[in-house]
Formats: sequence, C-alpha cells, structure tokens
Amino acid sequence: MSRTNDGEPAGAAFPFDWDDFQTRFFGDGGWKEAWNGGAGTIPWVDQYVRQVLAKAVPDVNVNQARPMPPDNKSTSPAVACSVFETHRAIIARIRLSPDVDPRAVRLFAYSHELKVTGLPGEREKTIKLPVPVRVDGTKAVCRQRVVEVTMPKEEASPVKEIPIRHGD
Repeated sequence: MSRTNDGEPAGAAFPFDWDDFQTRFFGDGGWKEAWNGGAGTIPWVDQYVRQVLAKAVPDVNVNQARPMPPDNKSTSPAVACSVFETHRAIIARIRLSPDVDPRAVRLFAYSHELKVTGLPGEREKTIKLPVPVRVDGTKAVCRQRVVEVTMPKEEASPVKEIPIRHGD
C-alpha cells in the first residue's frame, strides 16, 4: 500500500504517493539505499552533473576528475575553530591538537579576520569574521587546549543629521 507524507494511505487526505516518488527519484531501494548504498550519491543526479560538466568543460574528462587536495598553507589540522556571534561580540573558540604548544601560539586580530600563528611546521590559520570587530577590546584565554577569543563588534555609527550651510 502506498502512503502519503503524513503516513495516511494514498488518496485518503492527500493525493501524493510518497513511495512512488521515492522509487522514481532514488530508485528501487529508496533514499536510504541510494545514499548509503556505497557511493553516497544519487545515480541519476551524479550522471546529470557529469553531463553538464562535460558540456561546460569539454577538455576535461569528468569521469577521471578528482577533487583537489586542500591547501596546507591555508588550513591546518592542528586547530579546529568555531565562530559565534552575540549581540555585542564575536567569539572564536580554537581547539588546539596535542602536537601544538599552547604557549607558542600567537593571535593577530584585524577588523575582519583573526590570524593564528605558531602552529607546527610554521603554518598559520586565518579565520574570517562575519562582521567588523574592534581590535583594541579583544581578549583571549586558553583553558584545556581551547583558546577562546572575544572580540567586541565595531559599533555602527549612529545616524547624524548634517546641517547644510547655504551661501546666499
């Protein structure tokens, strides 16, 4: 028996046949089989993307294309970072891996980014900030290999009426 999206039999309250949709969209095994059944892709979507890429970039064999490895200069497995935004501040939590000496880490705050240096292999990590911050009010604390950086947001200038001087 086919069912609708709310579990009711098809045709009862909602004429949408969910089982038929899954079979047509994902194949006989449904979405779980299509997604978890090996490649983690939906075969017809994967084929469509390959066809579009082959037309857009004819000189490249899309069947042999491989993703580019990450750039080691811009990313670092030595740190993991989360950025949070509150009403008044941006908070960056940087988790240091065991091979990082916390006392060797240095932070440099700019209005739109935070740079972490002193990582193994002389690597550094740049963290883009969602809004401008005031660098003069930035504070950092390291506890249990987690560096928490609190950066106050740059306050928006209030609206100010500009008087016009007339030279009559």
